[in-house]
Amino acid sequence: MSSVKRQDYFRQTLTRSIGLCAILAGFYAASVLAEENYVTAGSAYNLDTNQLVYRELYTDIDENKTVRVDYTNPDGQVFASKRLVYQGEPFQPTFEFEDTRDNEFTSAQFQGARLVLTHAMNSTQNEKVIYDNARMVIDAGFDAYIQLNWDKLVAGKRLKFDFAMPSRLNSLQLEVRKIKGPESPVYDANFGREWIYFRITPAQKVVSLFADPINLAYDPNGKYLMRFHGRSNIDDDNGGPQDVRIEYEYTN
Repeated sequence: MSSVKRQDYFRQTLTRSIGLCAILAGFYAASVLAEENYVTAGSAYNLDTNQLVYRELYTDIDENKTVRVDYTNPDGQVFASKRLVYQGEPFQPTFEFEDTRDNEFTSAQFQGARLVLTHAMNSTQNEKVIYDNARMVIDAGFDAYIQLNWDKLVAGKRLKFDFAMPSRLNSLQLEVRKIKGPESPVYDANFGREWIYFRITPAQKVVSLFADPINLAYDPNGKYLMRFHGRSNIDDDNGGPQDVRIEYEYTN
């Protein structure tokens, strides 16, 4: 992919305009998008209580191919931020993430041919180098991976990929496949009926016994990620894992 085409791809992926849907996140997200120049907003709801637990707000990609993601609590206070840099393959953005609630830091950075995963908590920092990383999917790159393989997935092909997990200083092989709408927990017969639904699970059956799947819903008119359902990459306020449903919306 040429640098020009790659830049166009990034811009299409991160600044796609479909208008704001009040049914998804209401007028708050619309005002935040306009005020802070964010182009994408995701509202995360607890699966058990259906209460809003946080929002993730994405800026447009800049001249340095960088995107900032701010995570806010329901009151709008930023508690964590992430910096994504799209210099290589679209599915391999490098990133740095910092959560001020517990001084946690994670990153995935290329040093030459090496992919270095870093996890730090307070004064303790650990690293791991992954050498076999040519097809490794990193962080938000899973969205680009699905878009790049859209035709294969829609045709029913199951695809396996390695996913970097800096917080665990490891990687995990995952499998993504298309499923029927009614099979997905994010399916709504009255809204988004034309959406395409995917499910991501660990590729190894033994691992899948201990991990819930991630379910995704896409609008095929532009291949927009509309809903996410599964384990969040953001811990709860007590530092524990949380399962969420994220509703996404986009603007110019």
